Amino acid sequence: MKKILLALSTIFLGSLNINTVFSTSLTNPSISAQGPSVQENKVFLSVPSVTQLGSDYCVAASLVSIFRFWGWTENKSQSEIFQEARQVTNTPPSENGVSANKELGEYMNNFIDKATNKKARYNFDAYRVTFGISIDDIAAFSSYVWNSLSLNTPLLMGIHPTLGLGHAVVICGYEESVDNIWYDKYIFMDPADGLTYNIMAKDIHQSFKYGIKIYGHGNLLGLKQQVRITVDPFTKELKDISANNTSVYAGEIRLNLTKHTGISDFSYFTTAFSLINLPGFSSEIKKVNDDPDIKKPLGFYTDVFPKTNIDHWNSKNEVIHIFSEVIGCETIATWVSLWILIEREQNNDLTLYLGFYGGVKVTKNSYKTNEVSPNELKGRVKISSGETLILQRNLNIS
Repeated sequence: MKKILLALSTIFLGSLNINTVFSTSLTNPSISAQGPSVQENKVFLSVPSVTQLGSDYCVAASLVSIFRFWGWTENKSQSEIFQEARQVTNTPPSENGVSANKELGEYMNNFIDKATNKKARYNFDAYRVTFGISIDDIAAFSSYVWNSLSLNTPLLMGIHPTLGLGHAVVICGYEESVDNIWYDKYIFMDPADGLTYNIMAKDIHQSFKYGIKIYGHGNLLGLKQQVRITVDPFTKELKDISANNTSVYAGEIRLNLTKHTGISDFSYFTTAFSLINLPGFSSEIKKVNDDPDIKKPLGFYTDVFPKTNIDHWNSKNEVIHIFSEVIGCETIATWVSLWILIEREQNNDLTLYLGFYGGVKVTKNSYKTNEVSPNELKGRVKISSGETLILQRNLNIS
């Protein structure tokens, strides 16, 4: 898939108190040396605890921690590192913090080389999307973090839980869940208070709601623009539908959004995704001569949903396919409709239901009152859901 690489020269890693984003603080992790402590599925680097001097110093404090980890014996203050980072990244005087771009990665490599005679290979990746909303995201992120830490390289990460605001932290640990990738754990030092925290993979989209910027060894694999999910399909043929304009149930698709995206706060869903598509969907309305009028596939934009967190919401029963023909003195209109439901389950998971219906409405044509209808006007509809549902990422969050 196409990689969305950003040169975010105008977006800055300022400071934001984000302690509430993270889960339990780690107390006295067992570390014997500065190098990585690697077990079967774990790695942890003992990065120095550094507290930022001011609200705009999260990047500078993170850099000091990383430089000290590499063996730098401090001969510059955090303020001097802050000014150097602003200069090499061409941060405009009117902006606070430090710009996030590839020049910062080059600065890190050059600084470490000159100060310690060690070769670092920091590279810059940035995505202006809600990150962490698919198993593909988590697999790529976990692999990238594991690889960097296993090579004794702590990562500098920029998070954006709130629009227009960001914060920098140092990723220093990773623990893989062998049972469920959504329970992979990432550990980092937060310069807001110098403490170490951890966060589960299922929750990282909260930190990356409005994008991710990261510096580690190598490059983070390109993001897939779609999340493809296999659903339980149905095919239903409705015969002899009464012509009273009543909805007749055909079938439904049920999707656990939290299971597939990690999202339990629905406001993240509408930020992360722009379109829902059923590529295998088809509806056939049989004409009187038995020829079908066919619609396929089906897609709709997520702007039909509320943008806030919800426990229950449903749409109107909206017509998505209709065909009308005049038979004698009457017009028969056969239709297919869609009803959408969002429901929070007892375990706090969000479930999406797409319900499909058929119906028929017959109207007398006053200008043909003397004609007789030669056919019994009964509707016939065939609906097939297909077995794939695609969530299209929103690549233009703002």
